[in-house]
Amino acid sequence: MGNNLLEAELTQLEKYRFSSDLPQSFMVKDLLKDEYLKDFLKKLTAILGAPNEKATASIFIKRYAFVAVMSLYTMTAWNKRLDVSLSNIKMESPKTGEDWLPSFSLVNDKLQPWDGTKRPHWRQDIVKSLFAENLELLIRKLEKTVGISRLILWENIAVYLFWLFEKELKDHPSAHVLDDFNYMLFQAEGGLFGTYKRNPLLRYYGMKTNMVEWNEEVRIRSTCCFSYQLPAGKRCKTCPCTQIAKDGRCQDGEGIYCSIRSIT
Repeated sequence: MGNNLLEAELTQLEKYRFSSDLPQSFMVKDLLKDEYLKDFLKKLTAILGAPNEKATASIFIKRYAFVAVMSLYTMTAWNKRLDVSLSNIKMESPKTGEDWLPSFSLVNDKLQPWDGTKRPHWRQDIVKSLFAENLELLIRKLEKTVGISRLILWENIAVYLFWLFEKELKDHPSAHVLDDFNYMLFQAEGGLFGTYKRNPLLRYYGMKTNMVEWNEEVRIRSTCCFSYQLPAGKRCKTCPCTQIAKDGRCQDGEGIYCSIRSIT
């Protein structure tokens, strides 16, 4: 059955773009349909002002990564499980003239508490459901549809997961923060993320670099997410292009991978 969200839990998840009511939304599962996805990308490209659908696909996954943030926060902080199956997720529809920072709602938003036994097995099932049965399906579909590299899309997700465990959960009293983070990076098998022999997140967990201009240490990305191609022209703090490209261009996003690794 599960339990209803407590007021404090709802407030916390709202920070990660959860909403209990989305009047204008679509079912995420529909994005696995060829025609629906093509129409969605075409409309979103126009709304974002993106130069092409590769950039749009990357921005979409960056926004969608908050589903993973909500799921893993709930697991680690509260020992509870959100149903983040594709058929249970509704996403806020993009609107012309507005920044697209979409919220999400769930058809069934009840939380399933851990029963107190065999937590590693319980955690493994959550990870597989989130990654192999949700994110990976969308990544593969976008890769096939617009030709964007899955390396870019996986890193878009990885940076938010690192942020979640290294910043959002840094001082959380849960005894599972470090253990869950280590599991996701170093212990979880590739098959839990889809058709992989190795964990696709680990390749992005590099050393942090002291950035004088930001007055902080950041983990420079291995790939470019194309955010700089949007009308605002802004680059992420972690953009790899500023480290190796003097002309301000990022080549093709994935091709930057070997170059940035060679200077870090």
